[in-house]
Amino acid sequence: MHPETTGSAHVHGIDIAYGVRGAPDAQPVLLLMGNGCGSSFWTEPFCDLLAQGGRRVIRFDYRDTGLSTHIEDFDRQPYTLNDLALDALGLLDHLGVARAHLVGLSMGGFLAQRLALHHPGRALSLTSMMSTSDYAVLLHTFMGGEAPTSSLPPPDAEWMKALGRLSPDVPLLDLMVENWRLANGSRAPFDEAWWRELQRTAFARGDSPRAGEHHRRAAEHIQDKNLLPALSQLTVPARFIQGSEDPIFSPVHARTAADATPLGDSLVIQDMGHALNPHFFPILTWAVLEHTSEDGD
Repeated sequence: MHPETTGSAHVHGIDIAYGVRGAPDAQPVLLLMGNGCGSSFWTEPFCDLLAQGGRRVIRFDYRDTGLSTHIEDFDRQPYTLNDLALDALGLLDHLGVARAHLVGLSMGGFLAQRLALHHPGRALSLTSMMSTSDYAVLLHTFMGGEAPTSSLPPPDAEWMKALGRLSPDVPLLDLMVENWRLANGSRAPFDEAWWRELQRTAFARGDSPRAGEHHRRAAEHIQDKNLLPALSQLTVPARFIQGSEDPIFSPVHARTAADATPLGDSLVIQDMGHALNPHFFPILTWAVLEHTSEDGD
Protein backbone atom coordinates (compact mmCIF):
# COMPACT_ATOMS: atom_id res chain seq x y z
CA MET A 1 0.00 0.00 0.00
CA HIS A 2 1.36 3.41 -0.96
CA PRO A 3 0.98 6.02 1.82
CA GLU A 4 -0.41 9.45 1.00
CA THR A 5 2.08 12.06 -0.10
CA THR A 6 1.10 15.68 0.43
CA GLY A 7 2.15 18.94 -1.15
CA SER A 8 1.04 22.32 -2.45
CA ALA A 9 0.65 23.47 -6.04
CA HIS A 10 0.94 27.15 -6.92
CA VAL A 11 -1.70 27.75 -9.59
CA HIS A 12 -3.32 30.97 -10.81
CA GLY A 13 -1.68 33.00 -8.08
CA ILE A 14 -2.89 30.82 -5.21
CA ASP A 15 -1.73 27.69 -3.40
CA ILE A 16 -3.73 24.46 -3.58
CA ALA A 17 -2.95 21.84 -0.92
CA TYR A 18 -3.31 18.21 -1.99
CA GLY A 19 -2.70 14.61 -1.09
CA VAL A 20 -2.03 11.65 -3.40
CA ARG A 21 -2.11 7.96 -2.55
CA GLY A 22 -1.88 4.78 -4.60
CA ALA A 23 0.58 3.41 -7.12
CA PRO A 24 2.14 6.11 -9.35
CA ASP A 25 1.18 4.19 -12.49
CA ALA A 26 -2.42 3.51 -11.40
CA GLN A 27 -5.44 5.13 -13.02
CA PRO A 28 -5.74 8.66 -11.53
CA VAL A 29 -8.98 9.61 -9.76
CA LEU A 30 -9.51 13.28 -8.91
CA LEU A 31 -11.91 13.81 -5.99
CA LEU A 32 -13.94 17.05 -5.87
CA MET A 33 -15.76 17.72 -2.60
CA GLY A 34 -18.92 19.69 -1.92
CA ASN A 35 -19.61 23.34 -1.13
CA GLY A 36 -17.35 24.76 1.57
CA CYS A 37 -15.66 21.44 2.28
CA GLY A 38 -11.95 20.73 2.10
CA SER A 39 -10.22 17.42 1.47
CA SER A 40 -10.80 16.21 5.04
CA PHE A 41 -14.28 15.14 4.00
CA TRP A 42 -12.77 12.63 1.56
CA THR A 43 -11.83 10.56 4.58
CA GLU A 44 -8.84 8.25 4.91
CA PRO A 45 -10.92 5.03 4.85
CA PHE A 46 -12.79 6.11 1.71
CA CYS A 47 -9.59 7.04 -0.11
CA ASP A 48 -7.87 3.85 1.07
CA LEU A 49 -10.64 1.71 -0.43
CA LEU A 50 -10.15 3.38 -3.80
CA ALA A 51 -6.35 3.06 -3.61
CA GLN A 52 -6.63 -0.60 -2.62
CA GLY A 53 -8.82 -1.03 -5.69
CA GLY A 54 -5.92 0.05 -7.89
CA ARG A 55 -6.46 3.77 -8.28
CA ARG A 56 -4.16 6.75 -7.77
CA VAL A 57 -6.34 8.90 -5.52
CA ILE A 58 -5.96 12.70 -5.59
CA ARG A 59 -7.80 14.83 -3.05
CA PHE A 60 -7.31 18.55 -2.52
CA ASP A 61 -8.50 21.63 -0.66
CA TYR A 62 -10.48 24.13 -2.70
CA ARG A 63 -9.43 27.74 -2.34
CA ASP A 64 -10.93 29.04 0.93
CA THR A 65 -10.72 25.58 2.55
CA GLY A 66 -8.12 23.58 4.44
CA LEU A 67 -4.49 24.47 3.81
CA SER A 68 -5.12 26.17 0.47
CA THR A 69 -5.19 29.95 0.01
CA HIS A 70 -8.05 31.67 1.82
CA ILE A 71 -9.63 34.79 0.32
CA GLU A 72 -10.29 37.34 3.05
CA ASP A 73 -12.58 39.66 1.06
CA PHE A 74 -14.61 38.05 -1.73
CA ASP A 75 -15.79 41.42 -3.05
CA ARG A 76 -12.20 42.52 -3.60
CA GLN A 77 -11.03 39.14 -4.95
CA PRO A 78 -14.13 37.53 -6.48
CA TYR A 79 -13.96 34.21 -8.27
CA THR A 80 -16.36 31.81 -9.96
CA LEU A 81 -16.86 28.06 -10.17
CA ASN A 82 -14.91 28.26 -13.42
CA ASP A 83 -11.91 29.37 -11.36
CA LEU A 84 -12.36 26.41 -9.02
CA ALA A 85 -12.41 24.14 -12.06
CA LEU A 86 -9.23 25.74 -13.40
CA ASP A 87 -7.61 25.28 -9.99
CA ALA A 88 -8.30 21.55 -10.32
CA LEU A 89 -6.81 21.45 -13.82
CA GLY A 90 -3.78 23.38 -12.58
CA LEU A 91 -3.31 20.77 -9.87
CA LEU A 92 -3.42 17.97 -12.46
CA ASP A 93 -0.82 19.85 -14.50
CA HIS A 94 1.36 20.19 -11.42
CA LEU A 95 1.13 16.44 -10.84
CA GLY A 96 1.80 15.62 -14.50
CA VAL A 97 -1.64 14.05 -14.97
CA ALA A 98 -2.94 14.54 -18.51
CA ARG A 99 -6.34 12.89 -17.94
CA ALA A 100 -8.13 11.73 -14.82
CA HIS A 101 -11.33 10.06 -13.73
CA LEU A 102 -13.42 12.87 -12.22
CA VAL A 103 -15.38 12.01 -9.08
CA GLY A 104 -17.39 14.81 -7.51
CA LEU A 105 -19.87 15.12 -4.65
CA SER A 106 -22.64 17.75 -4.49
CA MET A 107 -21.04 21.00 -5.74
CA GLY A 108 -18.05 18.86 -6.68
CA GLY A 109 -20.29 16.72 -8.86
CA PHE A 110 -21.47 19.82 -10.69
CA LEU A 111 -17.84 20.93 -11.04
CA ALA A 112 -16.87 17.51 -12.39
CA GLN A 113 -19.63 17.79 -14.99
CA ARG A 114 -18.35 21.23 -15.99
CA LEU A 115 -14.81 19.94 -16.33
CA ALA A 116 -15.89 16.98 -18.44
CA LEU A 117 -17.94 19.25 -20.71
CA HIS A 118 -15.60 22.24 -20.99
CA HIS A 119 -12.30 20.32 -20.97
CA PRO A 120 -13.18 16.92 -22.48
CA GLY A 121 -9.55 16.10 -23.20
CA ARG A 122 -8.78 16.01 -19.47
CA ALA A 123 -11.49 13.55 -18.41
CA LEU A 124 -11.33 9.75 -18.55
CA SER A 125 -14.77 9.37 -16.99
CA LEU A 126 -17.26 11.24 -14.83
CA THR A 127 -18.84 10.14 -11.56
CA SER A 128 -21.26 12.67 -10.08
CA MET A 129 -22.77 11.80 -6.71
CA MET A 130 -25.38 13.56 -4.56
CA SER A 131 -25.42 16.33 -7.15
CA THR A 132 -27.37 17.98 -9.95
CA SER A 133 -26.93 19.23 -13.49
CA ASP A 134 -28.91 22.42 -12.79
CA TYR A 135 -27.25 24.22 -9.91
CA ALA A 136 -29.73 27.08 -10.15
CA VAL A 137 -32.22 24.81 -8.36
CA LEU A 138 -30.12 25.02 -5.19
CA LEU A 139 -29.01 28.62 -5.61
CA HIS A 140 -32.55 29.88 -6.16
CA THR A 141 -33.69 28.10 -3.00
CA PHE A 142 -30.91 29.48 -0.79
CA MET A 143 -30.03 32.80 -2.39
CA GLY A 144 -32.99 33.87 -4.50
CA GLY A 145 -32.04 35.37 -7.82
CA GLU A 146 -32.70 33.74 -11.15
CA ALA A 147 -35.04 30.77 -11.24
CA PRO A 148 -33.85 27.41 -12.58
CA THR A 149 -34.53 26.74 -16.24
CA SER A 150 -35.07 23.00 -15.80
CA SER A 151 -37.99 21.21 -14.16
CA LEU A 152 -35.75 19.46 -11.61
CA PRO A 153 -37.28 19.49 -8.10
CA PRO A 154 -36.02 21.84 -5.37
CA PRO A 155 -34.70 20.72 -1.98
CA ASP A 156 -37.16 19.04 0.36
CA ALA A 157 -39.41 21.55 2.12
CA GLU A 158 -39.35 19.69 5.45
CA TRP A 159 -35.56 19.64 5.40
CA MET A 160 -35.55 23.39 4.78
CA LYS A 161 -37.88 23.94 7.74
CA ALA A 162 -35.68 21.77 9.95
CA LEU A 163 -32.63 23.79 8.93
CA GLY A 164 -34.48 26.96 9.85
CA ARG A 165 -35.17 25.62 13.33
CA LEU A 166 -31.47 25.14 14.13
CA SER A 167 -30.34 27.68 16.69
CA PRO A 168 -27.42 29.90 15.64
CA ASP A 169 -26.58 30.32 19.33
CA VAL A 170 -25.21 26.81 19.81
CA PRO A 171 -21.45 26.16 19.42
CA LEU A 172 -20.40 26.01 15.77
CA LEU A 173 -19.24 22.40 16.05
CA ASP A 174 -22.65 21.33 17.37
CA LEU A 175 -24.40 23.31 14.64
CA MET A 176 -22.37 21.62 11.90
CA VAL A 177 -22.99 18.16 13.31
CA GLU A 178 -26.74 18.85 13.32
CA ASN A 179 -26.48 20.05 9.71
CA TRP A 180 -24.87 16.71 8.78
CA ARG A 181 -27.54 14.83 10.74
CA LEU A 182 -30.29 16.51 8.73
CA ALA A 183 -28.47 16.02 5.42
CA ASN A 184 -27.94 12.34 6.24
CA GLY A 185 -31.68 11.68 6.29
CA SER A 186 -33.61 9.61 8.78
CA ARG A 187 -33.18 6.10 7.35
CA ALA A 188 -29.39 5.67 7.37
CA PRO A 189 -27.41 5.24 10.60
CA PHE A 190 -25.78 8.39 11.91
CA ASP A 191 -22.69 8.06 14.11
CA GLU A 192 -22.64 11.42 15.88
CA ALA A 193 -19.20 10.86 17.39
CA TRP A 194 -17.73 10.04 13.97
CA TRP A 195 -19.17 13.20 12.36
CA ARG A 196 -18.12 15.32 15.32
CA GLU A 197 -14.53 14.15 15.01
CA LEU A 198 -14.56 14.61 11.22
CA GLN A 199 -15.86 18.17 11.54
CA ARG A 200 -13.34 18.90 14.29
CA THR A 201 -10.56 17.65 11.99
CA ALA A 202 -11.81 19.88 9.16
CA PHE A 203 -11.89 22.93 11.42
CA ALA A 204 -8.36 22.21 12.64
CA ARG A 205 -7.18 22.00 9.04
CA GLY A 206 -8.66 25.40 8.21
CA ASP A 207 -12.23 24.87 7.03
CA SER A 208 -14.76 27.50 8.09
CA PRO A 209 -18.38 28.43 7.25
CA ARG A 210 -17.11 31.40 5.24
CA ALA A 211 -15.98 28.99 2.52
CA GLY A 212 -19.54 27.84 1.93
CA GLU A 213 -20.72 31.41 1.44
CA HIS A 214 -17.83 32.16 -0.93
CA HIS A 215 -18.49 29.03 -2.97
CA ARG A 216 -22.19 29.85 -3.29
CA ARG A 217 -21.29 33.33 -4.49
CA ALA A 218 -18.80 31.79 -6.92
CA ALA A 219 -21.63 29.67 -8.31
CA GLU A 220 -23.84 32.75 -8.67
CA HIS A 221 -21.18 34.32 -10.91
CA ILE A 222 -21.35 31.68 -13.65
CA GLN A 223 -23.67 31.95 -16.64
CA ASP A 224 -24.39 28.31 -17.48
CA LYS A 225 -25.93 27.02 -14.26
CA ASN A 226 -28.04 24.47 -16.14
CA LEU A 227 -25.85 21.86 -17.84
CA LEU A 228 -28.64 19.51 -18.86
CA PRO A 229 -28.83 20.69 -22.49
CA ALA A 230 -25.05 20.31 -22.85
CA LEU A 231 -24.90 16.76 -21.48
CA SER A 232 -25.81 15.39 -24.91
CA GLN A 233 -22.30 16.46 -25.96
CA LEU A 234 -20.55 14.61 -23.15
CA THR A 235 -18.07 12.17 -24.68
CA VAL A 236 -16.95 10.13 -21.64
CA PRO A 237 -18.76 7.45 -19.62
CA ALA A 238 -20.79 9.16 -16.89
CA ARG A 239 -22.34 7.72 -13.74
CA PHE A 240 -24.80 9.73 -11.66
CA ILE A 241 -25.26 8.45 -8.09
CA GLN A 242 -28.01 9.61 -5.77
CA GLY A 243 -29.37 8.60 -2.40
CA SER A 244 -33.03 7.69 -2.11
CA GLU A 245 -33.25 9.96 0.96
CA ASP A 246 -31.20 12.90 -0.31
CA PRO A 247 -33.11 15.99 0.91
CA ILE A 248 -31.25 18.38 -1.38
CA PHE A 249 -31.11 16.59 -4.73
CA SER A 250 -33.66 13.81 -5.11
CA PRO A 251 -33.02 10.76 -7.33
CA VAL A 252 -34.77 12.54 -10.20
CA HIS A 253 -31.65 14.69 -10.60
CA ALA A 254 -29.47 11.64 -11.28
CA ARG A 255 -31.93 9.87 -13.56
CA THR A 256 -32.55 13.00 -15.62
CA ALA A 257 -28.82 13.63 -16.07
CA ALA A 258 -28.16 10.01 -17.04
CA ASP A 259 -30.97 10.08 -19.61
CA ALA A 260 -29.46 13.23 -21.14
CA THR A 261 -25.97 11.72 -21.43
CA PRO A 262 -25.01 9.40 -24.34
CA LEU A 263 -22.82 7.16 -22.14
CA GLY A 264 -24.65 7.81 -18.90
CA ASP A 265 -26.15 5.60 -16.23
CA SER A 266 -27.65 6.26 -12.83
CA LEU A 267 -27.47 4.48 -9.51
CA VAL A 268 -29.86 5.18 -6.65
CA ILE A 269 -28.61 3.94 -3.29
CA GLN A 270 -31.38 2.99 -0.89
CA ASP A 271 -31.54 4.97 2.37
CA MET A 272 -28.55 7.20 1.55
CA GLY A 273 -28.94 10.93 2.12
CA HIS A 274 -26.72 13.88 1.26
CA ALA A 275 -23.66 12.97 3.30
CA LEU A 276 -20.60 10.80 2.70
CA ASN A 277 -21.65 8.40 5.45
CA PRO A 278 -19.14 5.58 6.16
CA HIS A 279 -22.08 3.16 6.14
CA PHE A 280 -22.13 3.56 2.34
CA PHE A 281 -18.38 3.53 1.68
CA PRO A 282 -18.40 -0.06 0.35
CA ILE A 283 -21.11 0.48 -2.28
CA LEU A 284 -19.89 3.96 -3.25
CA THR A 285 -16.29 2.90 -3.73
CA TRP A 286 -17.44 -0.20 -5.62
CA ALA A 287 -19.50 2.06 -7.92
CA VAL A 288 -16.48 4.29 -8.57
CA LEU A 289 -14.06 1.40 -9.08
CA GLU A 290 -16.41 -0.44 -11.41
CA HIS A 291 -17.08 2.71 -13.42
CA THR A 292 -13.40 3.64 -13.70
CA SER A 293 -12.11 0.17 -14.61
CA GLU A 294 -10.70 -0.26 -18.08
CA ASP A 295 -12.81 -3.34 -18.84
CA GLY A 296 -15.95 -2.43 -16.89
CA ASP A 297 -15.67 -5.55 -14.72
